[in-house]
Amino acid sequence: MSPNDKRKNFRDLLASDRCVIAGSVFDPLSARIAHEVGFEVGLLGGSVASFAVLGAPDLTLLTLTELAEQTRRICRATDLPVLVDADHGYGNALNVMRTVEEVANAGAAGLSIEDTLLPRAFGSTKESSLTSVEEGVGKMRAAMAAARDSGIAVFGRTGAVALTDLDDAVRRLQAYERAGVDALFVPYLKTRHQLDQISTNTRLPIILGGPGAELVDFAYLASRRVRVCLRGHQAFAASVQALYDTAQAVLAGTAPEKLRNVAPDSLMARLTQAAEHERLSDEFLKP
Repeated sequence: MSPNDKRKNFRDLLASDRCVIAGSVFDPLSARIAHEVGFEVGLLGGSVASFAVLGAPDLTLLTLTELAEQTRRICRATDLPVLVDADHGYGNALNVMRTVEEVANAGAAGLSIEDTLLPRAFGSTKESSLTSVEEGVGKMRAAMAAARDSGIAVFGRTGAVALTDLDDAVRRLQAYERAGVDALFVPYLKTRHQLDQISTNTRLPIILGGPGAELVDFAYLASRRVRVCLRGHQAFAASVQALYDTAQAVLAGTAPEKLRNVAPDSLMARLTQAAEHERLSDEFLKP
């Protein structure tokens, strides 16, 4: 499926009245698994991208080039529309334009640009702070200008609910809406009151990241224009634990046939598309 087809499928979802869970993806196989089990959208988070590519925490250490490369690896391997957490756009508004272009060229269906001031400054007294609304608006306008030719969807994201207050979050989201973004990305909402205030005072589709337990009612979320909900990156953590447990068991002398949670050959063949590669080998490598 072409990137444009995947973008159309995602935009159809944004225009619908449904809310779906996003599958957390971090490499080609995780994206294929997410698609096979039934997810309609995948999301490459900034934290898991840093974990998978660098083996480092989410401290804005990943470069745009590394993010785009990982996005390309994932998108070429799946028909799943993939959304990308592009952090702050890797700099100012002009850097945001470059970020949108590179992530779009990598095949993503959408990306978020946030108003967090990154990376953390020397001498700062708290982990995160926000840019001015004016700078955030400039970044969103730049992102939309860069997205025009590719059709990639742009999400205006704010961390204001956690870092300042709900009123500031609404003010920022309204400003990003006026700047022309396609959807609003709001992480770490905890209560229905917070979502109700945001939904009432904005009009665009909403994407939630890491919502509190009170919010996980998909009929309710859909009624508040939430179209995508990411509940976390448990898939990556589960894969790390499985690797750790298997490494310990192998080192302890456990026989291969007694190892737990090992994918059977049939699943590995299906996920790596072995049959299709065999067909191509027969067609092009035999006289």
